[in-house]
Amino acid sequence: MIPRGVKTLLKRTAPGRLIGSGGRRAFRVLREGKPTGRRLRGLTKKLATRLWSIGSLPAVATASTVWRRGGWKGRDGGIRRGRAVDAQVTRVVNSGTKKQKSRQYSLTKLVFAALAEHGLEAVVAQRVVCDERLQLGTAADVICYCELTRQLVVLELKCGCSGDRTAAAVDTHGKTLAMKAPLDKVPDCVLNRHFVQLACTRELLLRERKTLNRLLALGVDPVISGALLYVDDENTQLYNLDAYWSTRAARMLRSLA
Repeated sequence: MIPRGVKTLLKRTAPGRLIGSGGRRAFRVLREGKPTGRRLRGLTKKLATRLWSIGSLPAVATASTVWRRGGWKGRDGGIRRGRAVDAQVTRVVNSGTKKQKSRQYSLTKLVFAALAEHGLEAVVAQRVVCDERLQLGTAADVICYCELTRQLVVLELKCGCSGDRTAAAVDTHGKTLAMKAPLDKVPDCVLNRHFVQLACTRELLLRERKTLNRLLALGVDPVISGALLYVDDENTQLYNLDAYWSTRAARMLRSLA
């Protein structure tokens, strides 16, 4: 069971907010609950320009089955379905109940089944984390609680992505490529890209020292873990964030400045 007060604390201490709509959406730092300062750069786009290689992921890496099902056929069906599932998961988690009047998507049900299987309970979804000095912001897909370890777990949720996640990007000559420094020894593939995104998001949360101290007072271990959860129509797969990524997260963020 999630310790009392943790959900409220994480919501109230969010240092930023996503505001605007369409192409004008952006993260802004909050001061006394109000957006202020200039717009922050989104983590995902900065990673794409600063750390991903200049190559292209092969078709085997970007294959997805979700667009073939139900009403998600056609161009960008998988992307549209993924966004719809993300939005529904967010509503369910932040409302505090898994019971909804509207019917849940099959992938939404699989998300919560996978969390239960791994001993995780969702606390808040789309919780903003940011670094004003780096002018960088993003949102943690879901922050979970593990009763066994009494730790929070930053969860990166990916719907679809059912291709070969370890197939590296290639240049025009078919040569496999690595990421850019400081990850120039790391193959540029879907799985590694998602681990980088997760590691950076977790690192931004760890920099909220006041929040961590208040969590400790509520009985939560200040050591925060990370996990990457893939969900598609066939199965779910969870990868825990290991020390290789977490110890390099600060350097990754500095490279985005």
